Amino acid sequence: MPEERMMPNDALRLLMFAVEDVLGADGLKAVLNKAQLQRYIGHMPPKNLELGARFSDYAAVEQAVEDVVGGRGAKAVLLRVGRATFSYAMKEQSAVLGLAGQALKMMPLPMTAKMKLLLEQMVGAANKTVNQPTRLEEDAESFTWVVDHCICLYRPKHPAPCCAVTMGGLMEAMKWLTDKSFPIQEVSCMNLGADACRCRIPKNPE
Repeated sequence: MPEERMMPNDALRLLMFAVEDVLGADGLKAVLNKAQLQRYIGHMPPKNLELGARFSDYAAVEQAVEDVVGGRGAKAVLLRVGRATFSYAMKEQSAVLGLAGQALKMMPLPMTAKMKLLLEQMVGAANKTVNQPTRLEEDAESFTWVVDHCICLYRPKHPAPCCAVTMGGLMEAMKWLTDKSFPIQEVSCMNLGADACRCRIPKNPE
């Protein structure tokens, strides 16, 4: 496991709210027990951006969701958790994270231009606020969300790319912005030995 890295308390808090939204209060309790994070049962991390939460704790929650749900349904649930995480972030921390919110949706720009603006804002938030080295790449057909130090490094080895929470967040971001669904795919994963985690976001919806 790599050296510990810290993230804002609120990032872990929003993940827990998202898990509760998808699995219910009892589901969150089961997840926190499985993750050996009983100290957070009934005591969510504080709502601030101090770097007081561990990447490994965030990873433990993700892994515990997978373990508690089990089977083929785990990825679908983690995608839903990722979607809910974006929704909570927009509702509670959009200004702090530098996300333009409704103003961006209303801009008289082509859809692809607005997608790029939102993704660039999210990259900025990941680097400046979440403490996760992230960048955006682009070619004629797609954007690629690139994470150079991913939470998946703190999870057990998986047989396939495992950053479903990240993918869900990106899916919800694009859906929120455009009211369309995009077939986002994780094309490389550090958990499997890649140099970075990459999620490909096509410029055309499904």
